[in-house]
Amino acid sequence: MKFISRFGSLKPAGSLKILSVLPIALAVMLIAMGCSSNEGDGPASRNEGPVVLSGGSVATATPLPIADQPAEVPDGLQIVWEAYSILVREYVAREKIDPDVLAEAAVIGMLDALEDRYTSYISPKTFQIDQAGFQGKFGGIGAQVEAAPDRKGVIITRPLPNTPAEKAGIKAGDRILAVDGEDATGWSVLEAVNKIRGENGTPVVLTVEHVGSLDPVDITIIRGTIEQTSVIIRQVSDTTYGRIRISQFTAETAREVRQGVQELIDDGATGIILDLRGNPGGLLTATVDVASEFLTEGLVTYEVNSRGSRQDWVVKKGGKFPEIPLVTLVDNFSASGSEVLTGALQDHGRTVVIGTNTFGKGSVNLLRGLSNGGGVYLTIGRWFTPNGRLIEEIGIDPDVVIEFDLDAVGINPQTSEGGDPQIEAAVKQLDFQIATLASSHG
Repeated sequence: MKFISRFGSLKPAGSLKILSVLPIALAVMLIAMGCSSNEGDGPASRNEGPVVLSGGSVATATPLPIADQPAEVPDGLQIVWEAYSILVREYVAREKIDPDVLAEAAVIGMLDALEDRYTSYISPKTFQIDQAGFQGKFGGIGAQVEAAPDRKGVIITRPLPNTPAEKAGIKAGDRILAVDGEDATGWSVLEAVNKIRGENGTPVVLTVEHVGSLDPVDITIIRGTIEQTSVIIRQVSDTTYGRIRISQFTAETAREVRQGVQELIDDGATGIILDLRGNPGGLLTATVDVASEFLTEGLVTYEVNSRGSRQDWVVKKGGKFPEIPLVTLVDNFSASGSEVLTGALQDHGRTVVIGTNTFGKGSVNLLRGLSNGGGVYLTIGRWFTPNGRLIEEIGIDPDVVIEFDLDAVGINPQTSEGGDPQIEAAVKQLDFQIATLASSHG
């Protein structure tokens, strides 16, 4: 199942200088030993102290490591073994040397050096993450989170409607600074999810920073069982258009979309507004299934993995709505699966996209276990639109840019149309499309 939602750089100061003069120092030592003939000039006198080089550096013969070197150390990683060997042999505070802790730090450092916000180390404590949320039901507070663009922790992409998070005042764009007082700015998405979820009825305190505010606030939320319908349908007031809002892509989404669009058409809808604002993604298979309802053939997306191999995800036959006029709404919190869907519909010329540039989460991620019980959550591929546009870090540009902050004006995106300029623009676009179709057939 695919989802489409310290040990820093070592600075060997002076080491190059020491290595460059060490052969000379050793040669001087050997000459002294060879020329000496005095009886008192024995081993004790020859080893009274180390040789001090210019600049204060100390040159000493390199002793054998305490532990045997592995049979084969991959090229480029020798310094990791060398550093560990030196520590266990010479570091003064030996009680601080814990191989497990050092190994974790080394892994964290390697992953941090990649500067990929979706690649991170997962500790054994947080490795077992419940994925039940992708089946449409899960426990917690009812908010979707994503890695922050600046790689400093996670942000809320959207509180789900009628959930503890929404009722407590959590907003899209909130940066999670702490959970129950524990600093969260260095956490991965999986770590944050694991910390926030808990038993039903128990409280969790999120320290968040609202968009545009520098003053953090503590918000207490009582956890509950979240049963979330991924699709909400409604008629747009004073129009013959229907609105399909997809909050995430679960195993039930394609069925809910198919049923919802048909209900709207049966009620007289002549056009559809596909609202993907705040949708953080979900199951790739659900995304492909939804796209296939509006397309007849071709690609939905393709994936290129770490070896350069390409896998195509094609439109499935039997889509029920390939002709109905369609407009798609997105915002800067539309991510992953919603970007794949938008890009596919846009490349096929099937929709006009209205809103703002999307989040830019176009990576394929996988969780791999490690022998210590932890894991590595890593990026293994990139998603592209049918026409070959990269989604990762770029996002999908709308055809019509209209800025609008739903939360700032207090509009519930699930229920309201009044005062929403993006909905208004979608209605005008559908009016134009339908008028154009009528004139071409007239």
